[in-house]
Amino acid sequence: MNRRKFLHQTGMAALMAGVPGTCLSYAPSAVPRQKLTFGIVADVHKDLMPDASHRLEQFIQEAEERKADFIIQLGDFCMGERSNRAFMGIWESFRGPKYHVLGNHDMDKNSKKEMLDFWGMPQTYYSYDFGGYHFIVLDANFIFQDGKYIDYERANFYIPDSARTFVHPEQIDWFKADLAETRLPTLVFSHQSLWNYTWGINNRLEIQKIMESHKEKVICCFNGHDHIDYHHHQNGIDYLEINSMSYHWTAATYQSWDRFPKADYEQYPSLPNIAAYEAPLYAFASLDPKGILQVEGVRSQWMSPSPYTLGMPKGFAGTLATAEISDYRLSFGR
Repeated sequence: MNRRKFLHQTGMAALMAGVPGTCLSYAPSAVPRQKLTFGIVADVHKDLMPDASHRLEQFIQEAEERKADFIIQLGDFCMGERSNRAFMGIWESFRGPKYHVLGNHDMDKNSKKEMLDFWGMPQTYYSYDFGGYHFIVLDANFIFQDGKYIDYERANFYIPDSARTFVHPEQIDWFKADLAETRLPTLVFSHQSLWNYTWGINNRLEIQKIMESHKEKVICCFNGHDHIDYHHHQNGIDYLEINSMSYHWTAATYQSWDRFPKADYEQYPSLPNIAAYEAPLYAFASLDPKGILQVEGVRSQWMSPSPYTLGMPKGFAGTLATAEISDYRLSFGR
């Protein structure tokens, strides 16, 4: 089988234009595929960002203008607070289907059950078919201690990294069966990364093996959480990190009190650590029946001062913090 081609930005597209696409080894579904467009946003962090509502409004407005078939948020969206109901109203104003992925910080003050109720989310992990494609949403918000898997709840996950960020076995069994059963090209959504060895899901290798055994089906995986713009290809699977809509978190060494009005710093105590983007970041993905996934991202600039002007290193664990989401073009089986 030919290796799928992943085209990252214009220069790489020209370089790899001659690489053949991937052919599916399973029988095509009887469900006809259609042109499909969906909007993606990650890590809005309503409870940390003074202008989060305005940022979300811009995304929803563009989703309506593009006539997106659905929208999805990849977690760290907002807590289940009464004060966030107006923010949820902005999200709900989109007239098409809307999907959620649970992020770890969504359980800073709430249980998963409370967040499901607040968002109107049916389950913490689930799958759905849309337009001849299959979509899987995972929940990696589990602690593993003393042989038990424990749901994130009310900030109980502020513990050593080795004991948190797991997909529990029942969900892995479900994922394996769900992926085996579908005959449709599939995209996988999670908050935490399914590839990143530094900040990713701790038992990701088990999930990777399942996907690699069906790599002819899996178009790619999307995640948020890391607030970076990044692509990784591994063993026939492509992984896309979707940057935060709002900011990159910085260490205390690179704090600033000059990006927002002074009153905001009193209301939002974490704001000095937030290297915000001037414009909101989001992406729109288009699936073409001919076998093309195209992602169109937004590019912004750092809200002054840039964290780099304050001395932040330009690379960490092979990644680079930027105020953008790149464009991608991925061919998949047809």
